[in-house]
Amino acid sequence: MSQRHYLYLYCTDLDYFPVHREDFIRSCQDYGLLSKPYDSQGENLYLVGDHFLQHISFLGCSPYLKVYPENDQDSDFCSAVVPVSTTPVQFLSSQQKIRPRCPACKKSLPPIDTMLEDWRHHQSNKSVTCPTCNATSALYTLDWRKNAGFINFHIAISNIFPKEAIPGEALLNWLKSISESEWKYFYV
Repeated sequence: MSQRHYLYLYCTDLDYFPVHREDFIRSCQDYGLLSKPYDSQGENLYLVGDHFLQHISFLGCSPYLKVYPENDQDSDFCSAVVPVSTTPVQFLSSQQKIRPRCPACKKSLPPIDTMLEDWRHHQSNKSVTCPTCNATSALYTLDWRKNAGFINFHIAISNIFPKEAIPGEALLNWLKSISESEWKYFYV
């Protein structure tokens, strides 16, 4: 079985969860990012909307993109998942070992595997001091190079290979306007 790839659009306010999730979904449908729900083997998915390709730019000469399932067993198409309820903050990564960059000087930090493991057990926002510039940054604010991130509320779009597609600035600004918080993205 092949690995499933995702583009995660996430709210940087890790305490944010919409008061009315259904209103958030309806707004995404009206904006054309999402379409109707699609129940597939117990997963509550959403098909991508009519304006999905206007909001997400695909790179390369001719990317193969399927936006509708061919049958009930098909899972090889773009769909989206939006969390049903708030959960503890999660750290997701596209790689086993990842070295983030310092947000101040942009230099790579030493491996922080031990700190991430400690965070997984205690769920606290640890601080990291950059050995290059001595800036102290919260673990949540490090530059993970679009290969990882800390998330709570998000939209996970399946079958998007890492760095194959980029959400438009207008989409990120629109998400910010309806949530009153900044949105970013990464790939897994």
